[in-house]
Amino acid sequence: MDYTALKVAIGCIAVRLAVSSLFPSLQQQLDQSVEFSTPVTSFRSLQEGIYLLRNNIQVYNHGVVHHPPILVFFLCLFNSDTLVSLIYALIDGLIAYQLTEVTKVFKNLKVKSWLPGVLYAVNPLVLLSCISRSSVIFTNFAISSSLYCILVDGNVILSSVMITVSGYLSLYPILLLIPLLGMLKNWRQRMFSVVTSILSLSILLLFSYNILGSKSWSFLTQVYGSIINFEKVFPNLGLWWYFFIEMFDTFIPFFKAVFNIFIAAFITPFAVRYHKQPFYAFILCIGWIALTKPYPSLGDAGFFFSFLPFFTPLFGYLRYPIISALLFLHAIVLAPIFYHLWVVLGSGNSNFFYAISLVYALAIASILVDLNWAMLRIEYDNGVPNIKLKVTQI
Repeated sequence: MDYTALKVAIGCIAVRLAVSSLFPSLQQQLDQSVEFSTPVTSFRSLQEGIYLLRNNIQVYNHGVVHHPPILVFFLCLFNSDTLVSLIYALIDGLIAYQLTEVTKVFKNLKVKSWLPGVLYAVNPLVLLSCISRSSVIFTNFAISSSLYCILVDGNVILSSVMITVSGYLSLYPILLLIPLLGMLKNWRQRMFSVVTSILSLSILLLFSYNILGSKSWSFLTQVYGSIINFEKVFPNLGLWWYFFIEMFDTFIPFFKAVFNIFIAAFITPFAVRYHKQPFYAFILCIGWIALTKPYPSLGDAGFFFSFLPFFTPLFGYLRYPIISALLFLHAIVLAPIFYHLWVVLGSGNSNFFYAISLVYALAIASILVDLNWAMLRIEYDNGVPNIKLKVTQI
């Protein structure tokens, strides 16, 4: 029996527990960082929801908690801070395990099966996101579980349920159901997957209605309405916040609709264009959502980067990987500096931070464009890499 995936998972868990133990104050520092924490993923907001629930106070009447009820209820079961750290570490370890197992499915990948899992485990963006206790880790786990269920186990039901859970936790990942359908063998399975997802979502929402004891649908507005309407206009690494700060109030509803449509608009084209490579279309959709969502964090980018080893056969086709890497490094180094200059020292302004968030977006966009070009090239070469052939990129 191959224990490679288990070893990777144990190593991932050990690293996270070690960092949490050696730097106990790091969690609070990261939770206050706009790079790892947003109004809809922060652990502070989650703690507020847990406190309100334990004291029998309405959780969603104060405009502070934007986490789904089941997640609040789940973490409310654990009183120990050490136990909570262990839960986050275990979930991250499971993601590393699933990535390793998924790699084994691709026999012609020509990379070690442990590589994606190890890269995920040692990725500082993912590591710090776990330490910050951002709820994005639960969404990432649901997405990776969906891939694991369909690719490794061939379980359509669990895969559909897990992708629905990811949408329940963070809304936009429900769009990943579209490329997921491309991984299914026939239309019967696809219809079954859609029906399963609808039933799963209905059960989750009904359970959420009853679980906190309030029997209220107010969580829909606070959890999903706050994301769609971008109600908390806080600085982050995304493209939304500065745009709506500078816009006249009259035009805000229209452009919020445009931005939301923009997120969904490219999912189906990715899935249709790369229907012969549905797994890679799925990864591109993950990157697209990480780029365009209203409340992104470095945890989203780190999760997307964990899938890049699957594109190893295409690396020879990439046109500007060094530029993309330097753009991203430039962004993650200067983002906290510019934010500190603006908010703490008052010697800068919002333009500094938004400029670096544009660099961050450009980095992810350039990676997506490069991967698209590489996939088109390998298709043009009929699946046999011919890197020496010069083709004009239009």
